[in-house]
Amino acid sequence: MSSGISRKAFLRATGVALAATIAGCNSTTDNSEPDTSTQASPPSEQQNDDSPTFGNFYVGNADTSSSTVIDGRAEVVYTRPDTATDKSPVVMVPGLGLSPYIYRTTPDGRRGWVEYFAEAGHPVYVFNPPRNVDSGGLDTAALQNSDSASLSRWSIDRAWPTWGFGSEVGDPYEDVRYPVESVDQLVASFPAYVSTGGGGGGRQSGSQTGGRGGGSRFAPPQETAALEALLNRVGPGVLLVHSAGGSSGFTVAQAMPDLVERIVAVEPVGAPTDPQTVAEMGGDAPFMGVYGDYVDERGQTGRKEATQTTAELAGETSPASTLLSLPDEGISGNTHLMMQDDNNGEIADRIISWIGD
Repeated sequence: MSSGISRKAFLRATGVALAATIAGCNSTTDNSEPDTSTQASPPSEQQNDDSPTFGNFYVGNADTSSSTVIDGRAEVVYTRPDTATDKSPVVMVPGLGLSPYIYRTTPDGRRGWVEYFAEAGHPVYVFNPPRNVDSGGLDTAALQNSDSASLSRWSIDRAWPTWGFGSEVGDPYEDVRYPVESVDQLVASFPAYVSTGGGGGGRQSGSQTGGRGGGSRFAPPQETAALEALLNRVGPGVLLVHSAGGSSGFTVAQAMPDLVERIVAVEPVGAPTDPQTVAEMGGDAPFMGVYGDYVDERGQTGRKEATQTTAELAGETSPASTLLSLPDEGISGNTHLMMQDDNNGEIADRIISWIGD
């Protein structure tokens, strides 16, 4: 490798070249793909007229010899621009008990972040965590025989105040940006997910009221392994994590810094406050934290302070690092699910602009 090119740039160039080679030899028309997580670049990266602009595939491996309730399989839903692009892929990770739905659309039928980012030229890969029942990694027989694991699901009673819709269910904040009149669609999207003693807690863990730093209990090894497989397949790229998805994302960014170009953390759990951890996380990757409104009312002040600390520490080596606090920008009423709020396009534009800096 030439000393004049970084390892990240080398990996990007290698992936693009390999994708072009594959595109010249194959034409993929099936929206599903076999598990080939060791492959350097997936068929979804092909840029030919016959291949689809959206679809899904799977990463990670099923461990049939283990008695664990969830294995390493995870679904990935992808969308890419209609034409070839050299812009970085964006890997989006939802929070605990949430699915790719939060990025793909909104309850009232507006465009989701996937479409905004793809229109800006970024291939987008939305990770569906293995613990989600609809992702493919659940062993139902092991679940039935487990004393420490159970299925859980978000309820609107917990979500409404915790995510900043309002103080009580049915009583929204006057300036709330979430389309609460269509909240039934959000509730319908909640997947059942596996709760275990060591990988996400019991039913109360869904409140996600984590404090400063920490959060490793939200990063089970099956999830981090599958996310690593995805980055190995499509990276280097931008890692965009939400809420408890931050814990897995930060762990993977620390383990695979060469494959993480930038980190966007939307109200994350587990934002590291240790200088060494931040220095290792993504290497010299710039970090952006994003926060909405009513953080004090939601009991998540400590999480925001941790994210601010992460941004400040990352800024010592990556000056582009920042905390985008929307209320400080004069933008009020945004919720924990700002990717679905009525100004989700404005927020997406700010993130996309930052990625391109």
